[in-house]
Amino acid sequence: MNTSFYISIRYFFSKKKINLVNIIVILSILSICISTFSLSAILFVFSGLEDLNKKFYQNHYPDIIISYSNEKNYFIDDSVINKIKSIQGIIACSKTMEKKIFLYYKNHEYFFFLKGVDTEYKKVMDKFKIINLKNNKFDYLNIYVGWDSILSYFPILLYHIINMPLQIFIFDNPKNTSVSLFMKIKISVKGIFYFSHKMDNKYLFCNLYELQKIIKKKVFHALEIKVHDKVNLHDMKNILVQKLGSKFDIITRTEREKILYKVMNTEKIFVYFLFVLITLITGFNLFSAICILQLDKIKELFTLWSMGFSLYRIKVIFFYMGLMITIFGCFIGLLISYIIFFVQEKYQIFKIEKKIPFPVKVKIEDFFIVICIILIIGSIISFFSLKRINNMISYYK
Repeated sequence: MNTSFYISIRYFFSKKKINLVNIIVILSILSICISTFSLSAILFVFSGLEDLNKKFYQNHYPDIIISYSNEKNYFIDDSVINKIKSIQGIIACSKTMEKKIFLYYKNHEYFFFLKGVDTEYKKVMDKFKIINLKNNKFDYLNIYVGWDSILSYFPILLYHIINMPLQIFIFDNPKNTSVSLFMKIKISVKGIFYFSHKMDNKYLFCNLYELQKIIKKKVFHALEIKVHDKVNLHDMKNILVQKLGSKFDIITRTEREKILYKVMNTEKIFVYFLFVLITLITGFNLFSAICILQLDKIKELFTLWSMGFSLYRIKVIFFYMGLMITIFGCFIGLLISYIIFFVQEKYQIFKIEKKIPFPVKVKIEDFFIVICIILIIGSIISFFSLKRINNMISYYK
């Protein structure tokens, strides 16, 4: 074992002459422990939020959306769909159409998005479920209402489920501007759908072919695609671009998430910077602890120097002691943060608005980042605390 390292271990664990030295060493370990715990806890929360947002986008948005670059154009050629379905790795492909609708009922105005989907939509979006309440045989547009929105609009829906259809206005964008932008149609509530809180309150769903019949246009606005879990979305996009050409807009789910990830990564960098500053500030405790340990062991240092120990080897002793204080504090901080993470994951103590468990996730890279930051700062502070040893030995001499 290296002599300097052995002496540093003996100094670190031996009883100090002055009790104040023990207190200062403990406080320096505690300060590093708090810094480590704070940084690791924040990173675990960021990783948890990132994972939660990934699941949200995965559950609420299709893997790939294809539409015309020119918004006035629609898909009219089934050969496009046949080309897409022939690509290996694509599980399902659904035609969809979205329209803004306006409902006026007893001096109240309601705005929704009406989304027409075909039978493949359930395969594209696994979370989408519908329940039929009745079989309509009228020439009305049959719609499905969101589960979460039933309570808000229950009096309206109950009356019209039992008695008569509702009248709505569909916003349309015809090429001939002399034609009215509103189309008045009758709708009948056929059932309910369950997707998510956001979609339930914002959308109404209907059969695409019924909607095409009502607006007298056999068109649709977009293709929503689900690919196999093992397929890379970026690679699939490149294949689709080669097959379909540049006249189509092809947007993957990861591209939708990109803006969110940029924001989260910017916040993460800011958090790194903030906690590095906090760790540097708390590092003054480490600096003080090493300096006081040097004063506490000055006689032993002079004895070692007299026996032929070089100043470099004496300095290394206290450099090792600074590293040991840093490692102890870092280890305890990581241990506490992991215990709290384990408790939160198992028992879900902390919740957002008393409903959603606060998301946390431990990543190996987060552990390494925290350890590297703390050890680098501890090493730098330990190194700068050694400059006083020359003057101390010279003065004692």
